[in-house]
Amino acid sequence: MTWLSYSTKALSLFGVLPLVLKQFSASEIVLWYLFVTIISLQTVIDFGFRQTFSRIISYAYGGSNSIGKFINAQQSSLNENIGEPNRLLLSQIVGTMKRIYLWLILLVFIVSAIFGSWALIKPIDSAGNTINAWICWIVIVVVTTISFYSKIYLNFLEGLFKIASVRRVETLTSIGSIISSIIVLIVSPSLINLVVTNQIWVLVVSYRDWYLCRKVENGLYQSISKEAKFNKELFSQIWPASWKSGISVLMSMGLVNFTGIVYAQMGNSISVASYLLTLRILNQVRDISMAPFYSKIPFLAILRVKNELPLLISTIKRGMFLSHMVFVVLYILLGFGIELILPTLGSEQNILDKKMWILMGLAFYIHRFGAMHAQVYLSTNHVITHIADGVTGVIYLVFLTILIQYLGVYGIPISMIIGYLSFYVWYSAKYSYSSLGIKFYEFERKAFLFPTVILICYYLFEFLFDTY
Repeated sequence: MTWLSYSTKALSLFGVLPLVLKQFSASEIVLWYLFVTIISLQTVIDFGFRQTFSRIISYAYGGSNSIGKFINAQQSSLNENIGEPNRLLLSQIVGTMKRIYLWLILLVFIVSAIFGSWALIKPIDSAGNTINAWICWIVIVVVTTISFYSKIYLNFLEGLFKIASVRRVETLTSIGSIISSIIVLIVSPSLINLVVTNQIWVLVVSYRDWYLCRKVENGLYQSISKEAKFNKELFSQIWPASWKSGISVLMSMGLVNFTGIVYAQMGNSISVASYLLTLRILNQVRDISMAPFYSKIPFLAILRVKNELPLLISTIKRGMFLSHMVFVVLYILLGFGIELILPTLGSEQNILDKKMWILMGLAFYIHRFGAMHAQVYLSTNHVITHIADGVTGVIYLVFLTILIQYLGVYGIPISMIIGYLSFYVWYSAKYSYSSLGIKFYEFERKAFLFPTVILICYYLFEFLFDTY
């Protein structure tokens, strides 16, 4: 179901994207992708609570008596022979989660209204119809705030490993959103029509999660949420893992997306549109490639609790291999396809910068290697991602400050690559291998080697034939 859901999202790359590039000017393209980029920054405001709650709900649903760490067999064995959901712990988790997200949506609204509006002043002034553009932003802020709170339902569903149920309905909503966007772009192409159409589907998705959450496991969520209250002691246990995950998000994808927003204040419309287009396409490729691995994360947490190490290792290997393969294949196909498609659109947008495509693609691929290993170790509930992403983020900013003066926008992906290789990758992988009791080559020859060889061959082809 996750494969099916993410595959339908890929349709937007081939259906919606070409029409956006054909129908909109460069300044409108910048505005559209800035909206998307700013919305994606809400993961920073989540501050790691989404990952944390999904993980500890899995622990409680798997029968755990605690939400402590499960780094080794001795700690995991404390929960052996426990299979029934811990309803009391689930109730405490839900009550605490609902209170926290009430405060978070207030923060989302304030940050969007202040920082988001500031970031859009220059791009909106360049877009032409400023009134419609600001209406678009107001609609996005309101809907995003509502959507953010609905994450509590998605957290619960994922914690119960109801991924198939979520993705099955998600497939339908994704198809509906894509078809609606295509119709709008053909019949009445305007930024405001496209934004309103998309935001209606965001509300539909929020309702979907609310509805599913009340139906699974014979209404388990409803029965435990009636008496669910904020638990201060539980919050004190959750907070250390959450703020560390929050720092991780801020210093990883938060920095990358923030860089795009800052660059939009400095560059011209064509160059900014080209960079944001590359960033958006690769974000979608990354999201699609996440399906075979990230859909298993709640299951990894359950296997940790039950100390089923052989099954845990085989599940991780298979998920990583498929994830790497999907990323590489999609990335290469789009690399060739973009060169053929964009010139035929007759849009103001120039052909995608191939050098930027190659550098950003390599940066994303390297990051995905480290990110998946970080998630493997995160299933122990011992959070190290704040160190991995924090140090890497500092390295990235230092090199970006230097390189952007000499290399321009190319300094962004090169700084990312330097940061990932110098710390993030090996640091995350070291802890992952240690927690699994396995060595680098023994693991990666089946998970990472073959996709990487394919990617190297693609880069050699691009270099030898100088297609850019």
